[in-house]
Amino acid sequence: MRARERHDFWPGFVVVLAGIIVTFCGVRHLTGVDTVDGKTAWESQLVKAFSSGGLEFPDQVAPPPPPKLDEVADPGAALDRWAKQQANIQPPAWKIRVDLGAKAACPT
Repeated sequence: MRARERHDFWPGFVVVLAGIIVTFCGVRHLTGVDTVDGKTAWESQLVKAFSSGGLEFPDQVAPPPPPKLDEVADPGAALDRWAKQQANIQPPAWKIRVDLGAKAACPT
């Protein structure tokens, strides 16, 4: 005479699925910081790059070296071209980039 006990599968399944999706998206949250590859870094990648010295700032980018004069047919023209290229170099447009392959020790 007692009411039958019922267990519904779908409400619990939907709640668990929503929890998994929220957790997955939270772990993979994009930061808007560019990587060296040109992609956007995740928060976890940003933390790893900070701890391994993988943050690159525009003032740390080295200019191209001058041409090796012993490998060039006309050293004067090669140096002139290099000087013109150096005069036209603009600073990078990005503010910070993440190098995911950095292996240096923690800077702090």
